[in-house]
Amino acid sequence: MMFLSENLKKNNILIEPLSKTSRDLIEEMLDRAIQNNDIKAPDKSGIFKALIEREKSMSTGIGNGVAIPHCSSSRIDDLVMVMSLNDWGIDFDSIDGNPVRIAILLVVPKNKLTLHIKTLANIAKIMSNDELRSGLLMAKNAESVIRAIKKYEVVKK
Repeated sequence: MMFLSENLKKNNILIEPLSKTSRDLIEEMLDRAIQNNDIKAPDKSGIFKALIEREKSMSTGIGNGVAIPHCSSSRIDDLVMVMSLNDWGIDFDSIDGNPVRIAILLVVPKNKLTLHIKTLANIAKIMSNDELRSGLLMAKNAESVIRAIKKYEVVKK
């Protein structure tokens, strides 16, 4: 099983992002990945476009205040993951109509389709846990976010 804590870097966790719309949030999360050298700046527009196209075809708001904006790209070699937590909720046109407070951006290398599907399924499964979601939303910093995820993953091992 792929662990979220192993793929999520502390510096790719945004607590209280500046964005108020899903589109801006996706861009802000992408900018964070660029700042941390996970994605090259010249590749931003192509990846952003792919993420937005995905949102247009079907919302990545999976319910319970969680969204997983995602796409695959031939421009990266490793999985890129950025998490964002906010108190106000952002409209992602979620399946249950609830605003999104936890967003996990995922960009997977084009040639790793199985990884893409497994990672998405794993995140969706983990995020269906009420306790974990509450723990994440109470986290004040990246360390406590990782701790909350690890605590949950240990229970599930």
